[in-house]
Amino acid sequence: MQKDDCFMRITFLTALLLLGTLKLSAQDVTAPNPDTDSDTNVTHAGYVPVLSGGLGYVQNRNAGVTTLIPEINPVLLLPLGSHVLVESRAEFTGFFQRRNGTGDFTGPVFKSVDYAQIDWLANTHAMVTAGKYLLPFGLYNERLSPLWIRNLQDQPLTANIGSETTGAGVGGMLRGVIAQTDNVSVQYSAYYSAHSSVNQLGSARTTGFDASVYFPSHRVEVGSSYQRFLEGQHSNNEAAYLSWQPKRLPLDLKAEYDRGFTGQGYWIEGDYMLSQIPTFNRFFRNLQFVARADQSHPLHGGGNGVSSQNTKRPEFGLNYYIHDNLRLVSSYGRQFTSSQNSNQWNFGFTYRFMWPLWPGKK
Repeated sequence: MQKDDCFMRITFLTALLLLGTLKLSAQDVTAPNPDTDSDTNVTHAGYVPVLSGGLGYVQNRNAGVTTLIPEINPVLLLPLGSHVLVESRAEFTGFFQRRNGTGDFTGPVFKSVDYAQIDWLANTHAMVTAGKYLLPFGLYNERLSPLWIRNLQDQPLTANIGSETTGAGVGGMLRGVIAQTDNVSVQYSAYYSAHSSVNQLGSARTTGFDASVYFPSHRVEVGSSYQRFLEGQHSNNEAAYLSWQPKRLPLDLKAEYDRGFTGQGYWIEGDYMLSQIPTFNRFFRNLQFVARADQSHPLHGGGNGVSSQNTKRPEFGLNYYIHDNLRLVSSYGRQFTSSQNSNQWNFGFTYRFMWPLWPGKK
């Protein structure tokens, strides 16, 4: 009964947040009144706290087993002037399956703090971060993992390489832009994480860096990551990645190769919006096609999220944007291993919300 109550609470909260955000997004922005409103209050929010994040619901069917996955990811942004920002993201995720295979849906609700950090922007070349932060390894963990950002709800097969044990570090990080011109921009991130077993602040002792070069005229980014894992079996993790968004097409291509002590592999993903196809009406122009191919090979027996068998998985998705921040998501994938092949289905929705936590701000 307690697990069923958790299911009811998280379902109710998901619906409540969705209705609330839909109501807020439907409000019109009023024109400034020169007699009562100042330009500062109307034209921008200023340095005010913001509650942001996303919520969603996905029904997953993997090898014939159905799992209901409601999820809420609130993000708190607390600016302290123009150079200091306190930010944190939490995660509440339910995994509900049929009791004994045929009964009602029940299961646990997992609660975690993804990150809780303070950022100090010294200048354009350096930002200092302290606290619990997402490890900047490759493209997925730091940039693409939130449910309202990722185009396919299943993470790549090699996503856990470079993100063990929790995907986060507890310590310090330095990041910024080394050099920037009209033709090229070079960014870096360097960090050190201590071992922590504190509840909701867990991390392993690691150190590493990430660097990439971005070419604005071609909208191409090329980067690499390196990490030294300093606990248990000391080992190296490496990644190389590429991102390209051509100017003349609503196309987004990303690719990454990962290698660690437990395995190696790659993934290639592309998504295309139908917005430029003139023969389609407005309804079809909100459709997004997604395709991803990924493959993993175990090393030293696999582990830490890497399968102990050679694994291949082509996956295709179709998403529909009702609004910019509300979409329906669906996907199908076929996973191939030496022992078993299985189908993976996903269907649901994601919603992105943002609430200024200050009276009179929008």
